Amino acid sequence: MVRSSSRVFLLAGLLGLGGCIQPVHQPTVGGQSRIASELAQVSVDRIDGYLGYQLKSELDFLLTGGSAPTAGGRYVLKVKTQQSKASSIIDASTGRAQIATLQIEAVYVLVDQQQGGRIRTSGKTFASASFDRSQLRFATLRAERDAEEKVAKSLAERLRIIISAALARDAAGAGNNVPQLSPQDPDQPSAEPGDES
Repeated sequence: MVRSSSRVFLLAGLLGLGGCIQPVHQPTVGGQSRIASELAQVSVDRIDGYLGYQLKSELDFLLTGGSAPTAGGRYVLKVKTQQSKASSIIDASTGRAQIATLQIEAVYVLVDQQQGGRIRTSGKTFASASFDRSQLRFATLRAERDAEEKVAKSLAERLRIIISAALARDAAGAGNNVPQLSPQDPDQPSAEPGDES
């Protein structure tokens, strides 16, 4: 008897909580949800490099729910990225790196153009992915490209969550403090991937 009553209370509690969670792109009775329609108004500025191209493509897809990217929307998202590589496993016989980790730092600023360029949110976020290094240069380049694509997807998902949260809260704004990328590591090798000589 006690078990059945506790199950009833548990079921009632879960059903009560079910109405508290609303997916970002869930349509309401009148059409799109407020957050989804605001996300669709975010225009992503050009981001430099191959990683930037991938990141912008992922952001355009995630922010619009798969529709065409917004041009001249209410909000502008500006993102700058900086990448570094670290070798994590070294082959003892050859002294060459077998696995490298691609580390990406992204600085973002979301500007509301309808409110005179007010910054809605800004900050830094990070992502990383490991890839195999081969003695074949093309194989290493392809593995690094795959790692960049993986990192771009991860960063885009993080940025969508950050932007959704910023648009959901109607705060007074993040101020005008725009973060900067970290200074480059002077010990970071500048050689191209696969160039082991």
